Amino acid sequence: MSYKHNNLMAMRQNYWNDTLSTQVLHEKKFFQEILIQHGIYATATEDDAKYLFFSLPSIIIVKGYSLGFQHDTVQAMIFQYIQNNKTTLSQKSNIKIQFNM
Repeated sequence: MSYKHNNLMAMRQNYWNDTLSTQVLHEKKFFQEILIQHGIYATATEDDAKYLFFSLPSIIIVKGYSLGFQHDTVQAMIFQYIQNNKTTLSQKSNIKIQFNM
């Protein structure tokens, strides 16, 4: 694994393991809600949201960290990603994490 991949994976893990920040807790619920809204799952669990989060391209993770995952720009990127990967997400297939910087 590359240095860049290790740092981004650490960012993902630190974010997801944060149980104290109200913003992070709201964003985790947001991930669950958008999975339902986009028809990926009828009901979405926190594990489903985690699967989505860990599959997001690095550019979304970086922008989400800086702007917040519910920022309009980041939301648009997430929605586009979901539309492009709807089948893969619904089947919980292995998704290669995309790195775009």
